[in-house]
Amino acid sequence: MRFLSFPSKILALTLVLMLVLLIVITSISVQRLNDSFATQQQLKQQVEQHFSQYQQLLHSQLQAWFDSFAELMQLPTQQGFSQFTEALQQRYDSFSLYLNIEALWFFAPDQAEPVFATGALPAVLAEMVIQTRQQQRPVTRSYCVEHCSTLVSLPLSDRDGQVGVLIASQTLADIVVAMGQALRSEIMIVATDGQDTRILSATSRAPVAAFSKLNGTIGLFNTDQSPFYIYSLPLTEQQGQQYALLLLEDLSAYQRANQQFRWQLIGMASLCFLLFAWLTYWLTRRLTGRLLKVSRVLPLLAEHQFKAFRAALPVKSPLLVDEVDRLSEVSQTLSFQLEQLQHDVLTQTRELENMAMFDLLTGLANRNMLQFQLKKRLAALTPTGHFLGLFFLDLDQFKRVNDIRGHEQGDQLLIEAAQRLRAVLQKTDLACRFGGDEFVVVTEAADLQQLEQLAARLVVVFRQPMHLQGEEYQLNVSVGISSSRDASLKPDDLVRQADLAMYQAKARGGGCWHFYSQQMFDAFQDRLALEQDLKLALSLQQFDLHLQPKIRLADRKLVGLEALLRWQSPSRGLVPPDEFISVLEYAQLMIPVGYWVIEQGFSLMAGLRQAGLGDLQLAINLSPAQLTDPGLPVVLEQLLQKYQLNAADFEFELTESMLAKNLTETINSMQRLKAQGFALAIDDFGTGYSSLSYLRQLPVDTIKIDKSFVFGMLDNQADYDIITSTIAMVRKLGLQVVAEGVETQAQAKSLLQHQCDQGQGYLFARPIPAANLVQTLTENINQLQQWR
Repeated sequence: MRFLSFPSKILALTLVLMLVLLIVITSISVQRLNDSFATQQQLKQQVEQHFSQYQQLLHSQLQAWFDSFAELMQLPTQQGFSQFTEALQQRYDSFSLYLNIEALWFFAPDQAEPVFATGALPAVLAEMVIQTRQQQRPVTRSYCVEHCSTLVSLPLSDRDGQVGVLIASQTLADIVVAMGQALRSEIMIVATDGQDTRILSATSRAPVAAFSKLNGTIGLFNTDQSPFYIYSLPLTEQQGQQYALLLLEDLSAYQRANQQFRWQLIGMASLCFLLFAWLTYWLTRRLTGRLLKVSRVLPLLAEHQFKAFRAALPVKSPLLVDEVDRLSEVSQTLSFQLEQLQHDVLTQTRELENMAMFDLLTGLANRNMLQFQLKKRLAALTPTGHFLGLFFLDLDQFKRVNDIRGHEQGDQLLIEAAQRLRAVLQKTDLACRFGGDEFVVVTEAADLQQLEQLAARLVVVFRQPMHLQGEEYQLNVSVGISSSRDASLKPDDLVRQADLAMYQAKARGGGCWHFYSQQMFDAFQDRLALEQDLKLALSLQQFDLHLQPKIRLADRKLVGLEALLRWQSPSRGLVPPDEFISVLEYAQLMIPVGYWVIEQGFSLMAGLRQAGLGDLQLAINLSPAQLTDPGLPVVLEQLLQKYQLNAADFEFELTESMLAKNLTETINSMQRLKAQGFALAIDDFGTGYSSLSYLRQLPVDTIKIDKSFVFGMLDNQADYDIITSTIAMVRKLGLQVVAEGVETQAQAKSLLQHQCDQGQGYLFARPIPAANLVQTLTENINQLQQWR
């Protein structure tokens, strides 16, 4: 079925009614105008016809009378006009009385002056006499002075054929009266010179007086009684004045007819408006009724009564489809979709509830469940009741396994860890996966000893190796413990305390537990204060560089320097690097501090070159974050160009622990530096995670043996064996070996015997402040650049 919208219906109805109204009103108005125009034209024609008829009647009457009089006087048989003239004089009074003649003039043949005259001779008579003699027929003319008259000239001939002219004058007042009676209107004759208008004769005094006040306005004017319209019929023009016959039509009846016509139009428009209103109401009532029906049943959707909603929808229109029908169709389709959606939502809600509260990988509770349970259990605590204990567990060395073996293997280890937790805990305990390789256990205990016993069981169960796909993994666990009987304690505070305790357990080497204490919180606060002081130190340039010489053991020649960062705090004094380096890394300040060290080192090398010591190599330590910074190669290239140095003048030292975090990314970053020409070294070798197996993959030039092995090499056989085997292995790989912490001649001699290339330590020199570097080096080396 065809769709017809409600606005289209209203528009179509409006257009039809407007068209009908326009046609009806236009037709009536045109008919009215035609009738008015016809009436005006008819009245004007009647005026002209009556005036013409009356004039002809008078002319015919005069012509007939004078022709009869001439026959009676036997003028055609007489010679001359003397007898006829005498007869006119004798009977003039009768003519004036019965024929209403104002004046008579008789002109003998070939004479310009009348032989008989009853009044003054108008100038127009001479023209009429000549015209009558020439044309030999009657001539008529209107003549006006104080009043208007009609002049009729008749040619009369005697026996000899001589023609005399008789001119008679009759007033037009009788015609005015007769026309006024015949047309039932007011008629007047006026004279105007363009400025002033004079009334010569009129049928009534009332309109004449009003017309005089208007100074002869031609058109519509009003009197006290009625409005009039003036029709003008020109008569003649004499001596600069125009004379006209005016018809004053009374417009009272016309105005009444116009008023009646206006009321008819108003009635017709009102009828059309009422019809339009009724039709609009009829259309909108049905539409609004159906819309209200839809609105009344819409709440059923919110109540999930879908079948009842579909049954209550309006029935579709049989002829034309409108908006309500479309709305019903869409609502019905929507109800089906909502019904299906509700079914899907109910199904998935149950799944999402599990997902929101449980970890998908391990099946343990997640952080949401932890927060929910902690709030509930903390609210139930009493000062004399059980302790609420929280264990924060972190798997030691898990990240290394995850990076080396991949996330799939790591996930399997996490699943195994979750199973071990379930095996240790009771049903009333809550085990959660906090994130990554971190787990949280919530339990209740009568005393702290029970919490310690549970922590011991957790550590023991994780000390057992994990077997996965034929491989064995040893992942110990570090446990931080917090406890409370305070119901006002916030869940996040209890978790934070256990987290701090867990880091203390990791600091002790992992594979153990540690209880939270106030001293730990104070240490954390001190760490925060230290972090703020370090940020201030960076902005105020409170850091400084100290340089430790690197000596070639074979000939004691100075071959290089290692840049060491120092912090001279105004409030703390000289802070050892071991106290603030870890804080810089935690606060993510190592990158800006590292770039400061690099630029200071480049500037220092430029100064050494100017002092004639340009054949030395400067070693700079790189943090893990700085090594993987994408902007590092760009900055280094800019500094080389700025100070006009060679990349081979610098060596970047990387700690062995960096290799275990992300070996692939570390190797890629090292290769980028190597491609620029920089030398690379592994610092503190032997303290990491057995990274000797990865030396073949690393693009390094130097291995630096940690000073902890050098200190005990002469007293501890294990340290001695580690050093000698490391030197032998590294040299087979074609790399140089540097020993740190050389303090005695015996140590230096032993290292040289086992072919260690370089050494650095207090035996040669303590770290030298950058400001005194050139002077100190000059004082302690000879001409061959050997260290004294």
